[in-house]
Amino acid sequence: MTAVDEPDPVRARRGTLLAVVLGLVGGLGVASAPVLQAVRTVDGAAAPSAVGAAAVWAAVFAVAAPALALPAVLARRTAVAGALLAGAGAVSVGAGVLDTQLWSDAIDANRLELFRPETAAELAAGSGAYAALAGHALIAFAGLLGMVAVHRASLMDGYGDARSAEQVGRATGARIGFLPSAVAVAAAVVLVGALFAPAFVSEDPVILVPTVVESDLAASAGAGILAAAVLIVVASALASISPPVASGALVGAGLAALGVVGTRLVAGLAAGERIQPGPGAVWGTVGAGVLVLVGACIPMVDRARDGRILKTLAASPSAAAQGGPAKPGAVTPSAKGVAKAALRAEAAAARARIARWHVAAGATGIITALLAAAGALLPVLDIPGDTARPDVYATRVVLVAALVLVVSCVWLLLSEFASAVRPAVGVLWVTIPHSVAAVSQSVVLATDVPGIGAGIGAVLLWCAAVTAGVTGVLTWFAGSAEREEIDTSDEPSTSTPVLAVGGLGAVAAFVGLGLPLFHGTDARGDEYAPASFAEIPWNLDVWGRVLLGVAVALAVIVASRARPDRAVALLLGSAVAVGVYLVSWPLTVARVTDPEMGAGVVPATVGIVLIAAAAALTARRRNR
Repeated sequence: MTAVDEPDPVRARRGTLLAVVLGLVGGLGVASAPVLQAVRTVDGAAAPSAVGAAAVWAAVFAVAAPALALPAVLARRTAVAGALLAGAGAVSVGAGVLDTQLWSDAIDANRLELFRPETAAELAAGSGAYAALAGHALIAFAGLLGMVAVHRASLMDGYGDARSAEQVGRATGARIGFLPSAVAVAAAVVLVGALFAPAFVSEDPVILVPTVVESDLAASAGAGILAAAVLIVVASALASISPPVASGALVGAGLAALGVVGTRLVAGLAAGERIQPGPGAVWGTVGAGVLVLVGACIPMVDRARDGRILKTLAASPSAAAQGGPAKPGAVTPSAKGVAKAALRAEAAAARARIARWHVAAGATGIITALLAAAGALLPVLDIPGDTARPDVYATRVVLVAALVLVVSCVWLLLSEFASAVRPAVGVLWVTIPHSVAAVSQSVVLATDVPGIGAGIGAVLLWCAAVTAGVTGVLTWFAGSAEREEIDTSDEPSTSTPVLAVGGLGAVAAFVGLGLPLFHGTDARGDEYAPASFAEIPWNLDVWGRVLLGVAVALAVIVASRARPDRAVALLLGSAVAVGVYLVSWPLTVARVTDPEMGAGVVPATVGIVLIAAAAALTARRRNR
């Protein structure tokens, strides 16, 4: 790691030191929560005590990232310190939302590091709950100040520097290679999946472990925000041009995540015979630990690869031509010829690097589509042989999403079309987890019936949802590699017409996603309609629609500032993604009799038309 040259280093260190102090104070607030009694009984009985080992673990990891940032500041490495705080602060936002369950549904919060209920007596938030919430808020604010420190450092000379010219300005994911980047992404995916898996296996009648997505809104929303924070930090770190900053962000996020999932693992191990750690706690701890390990190794991997590149360049013919006496009779190339050859070699290497990312994203997307199609065609429910197998109509939508994704990903394997299609794939991969979520909701409801379990089809669909996320990350990396070879001196300005029309389309699409597409009478004679955004807590189907709506909104915002070719592909991909949702109306309406069109059809259709119109405006701007 190298110190960042700053015009006013004293002022910069003071600002970062303030952020470190706020982070430490926040960490101490979280650590003090069990001592201050996070909950109290409404009837005045003695408050339940915490699981001691879990409380100690939570306290250590609450202050871990700010404690590591302190020596970084003292060593004048403000960017690294800021990245540590930013990573931890992002995760702390989700942890703070989880804290709010102490007010809404404390007894089912399962915060054993704060208290373990012994009876079903009603609980109310105590002073420790305020300390925990305030502590996480301070850590999140310290993370915001850390982001400011990183941003200031990025404007200075020497940021993202390397010994070899080929590595200067490249994304960290490209600098450290595919394997470490893939391990970091896989760890993030494992951690995100673990956040929605059961944290405990309980035989205690007081400690109930409901499904995360069907828990209190604070629990489900907190898990969702925490998952999004982890993915954003990992993607931002691998896209950063400074490996030390990427290292700090991953380590900070991993340590903060260990304060959540690792605490659950320790609590499950120390709580006694009737409570055991669940898969969410185990795999979450593994994922967070791997993130910390990869983050710590990034500077070493970057230096090793940088050194190998220097040795390769030193042994190249151009280097030999520039140094040392020529042999008798040898033809020495001119400096101009050597420069042209070097430029051609650099351009060829860049094209090969971009092509590798395209192929990786395309191959992963095709594998995802095949997994999704196989899962949709195979039984998603394991039912006894003498029982009639019900139809899960949502699998039809998965088949459509798989077809759309495989068609788009095939073009990524063709270098002539890959760059043009890549932005569309950056949105279309979301249709897989969106459609799989609807199937998963049916599976969750069916498995409540004794003797019925998840079938092989459901397992394959869940695997497809994970690989779809990997496809999205690889598509992001491919885009980063493309941008490295584009002249960024003339950045396109925000297109107000595209942002206005596309933004209205995204809003309309989001409204359509939030309303049912149909309603009618189900097999029991009851009125049935798919769940809307207004029905809380959200089920898996609704979470899938929320994911799609957010992806479309972000795509429209990015398209308004993107180059015309990329923007058109991004907007058309968004329109097709909403179309996949809209086509679920005729594909799944058979679940009811006397179906009628729901309130979501019109706004979803309007959203598709407006987003397509925004793409047409962008194409017109390109042709001028």
